[in-house]
Amino acid sequence: MNISVVIPVHNGGPYLAQAIESVLAQSWRDLELLIVDDGSTDGSSAVAERYARCDRRIRLVSQANRGVAAAGNRGLEEARGQWVARLDADDVFLPDKLERQVAFLARYPDARIVGTLGYFINHSGRTIGLVSTDGPFTPTQFETMAARGEPVFFVHSSTLMHRRTVLEIGGYRERFIQAEDVDLWLRMAGQGHLLLKMPEPLLLYRLHGDSLTMKRNAEQKRCHRWVMACADARGKGREEPLLEEFLRAERRRPWPVRFRAWRREAGERYYQTAALRYADGNCAALAAFLCLAACLNPAHVLPRLYDRKIAPMLERSLPETFPAAVPGRTEACRHAPGN
Repeated sequence: MNISVVIPVHNGGPYLAQAIESVLAQSWRDLELLIVDDGSTDGSSAVAERYARCDRRIRLVSQANRGVAAAGNRGLEEARGQWVARLDADDVFLPDKLERQVAFLARYPDARIVGTLGYFINHSGRTIGLVSTDGPFTPTQFETMAARGEPVFFVHSSTLMHRRTVLEIGGYRERFIQAEDVDLWLRMAGQGHLLLKMPEPLLLYRLHGDSLTMKRNAEQKRCHRWVMACADARGKGREEPLLEEFLRAERRRPWPVRFRAWRREAGERYYQTAALRYADGNCAALAAFLCLAACLNPAHVLPRLYDRKIAPMLERSLPETFPAAVPGRTEACRHAPGN
């Protein structure tokens, strides 16, 4: 099986070299690495070019800044592999990620997207918990979720996607900025394609204040709600609402409904902020935001806190650090063929 790894990057210089190194270090060698530079101005292109000069598996594609969805689509179009693995420029593959996913696909050949669990890490690579611990892990679990209309949420960088299938349904839709991945997965599931997650952490997912998830959280939540409204409309045979129509409908909701929605999303937002403060080592702010999050949305916070942090600590299964995530590793071509 040939795999294309696609890294869209816009000003991802601080961590891009680590992301590239983690791809070149994969135990699965039948791959190409396609880096889509989305109009970077920070030297990300120079980092990518340095690696590309030394490893024939790497290609660099440059374009004017059009956003992460457009860069992802460019990667899908340019990729030569039958399967495409997505990797954000600030995340890191563990060495056997792709090999383990290929083995998983041998067990479930009908799957068209396979994701994994991951480890949260901070800016310096310290492990701070598990991420993406919910399923579906089996076809039966997926069918149950699909029947209930429940979305599958992957960490984007964990996904291995069947390229032709994704392109046939239109790839990422650029109008759903901040939620183009969730929209894609909902449309895939809605057309009956099997989406599964491996119950193994094979990715390092970096938490830092400059990530889009942290900087534009409110916008992301709003777009997620719009994406879900569009999926609901499709399921009922109606046209998808435009953003303006969706926002008007939200404003017309009774105030108790709007308050419950605010409380739920505020709890999720404070939980993410608590995680960031934990990553920074700010214990006082961690405690404050975690208490706020648990008070506002205990159904979201408490299960995740247990599954992602408490249970792994009890099982002593969280490693402290990973060599691939140590800052400052910018040497090119350490894993190039022949080295």
